[in-house]
Amino acid sequence: MEIKGMMGKIADKVSWKDITKGKLIEWLDEYKKATAVLETFGFTVGKVSLGTGVGMLPEMHTSMSASIDNIREEKLRKMIEEHKAETLLVSLLNALIVTRWIWEHVELKLKSVTLHVTLGVTPKVETDMH
Repeated sequence: MEIKGMMGKIADKVSWKDITKGKLIEWLDEYKKATAVLETFGFTVGKVSLGTGVGMLPEMHTSMSASIDNIREEKLRKMIEEHKAETLLVSLLNALIVTRWIWEHVELKLKSVTLHVTLGVTPKVETDMH
């Protein structure tokens, strides 16, 4: 059977609704695990929002904040080693390591850090200090 025919048969059996629901559940499970670990560093969830477009997978946007003083590179690296299979968590922890390094290097007087996470087709992690 040619590839086009195989893809058609798969598309007949699997709907976008099923794919979307499965992907959203996967993101939520990863997010739940990540927030549990980040809470040990004093992070609290600030907000969660969802967005989607016609025929597109949904995106989940969230933010978590904590004191920069709670971020210690040695603890973050230990967590990365313990949770290396959890892609989202490792990405968040690496972002915090870079943020802490910049904060120290520039000697900023800012006290808090916020992680902004977008879970979607193109996942993204951003941090801001305030």
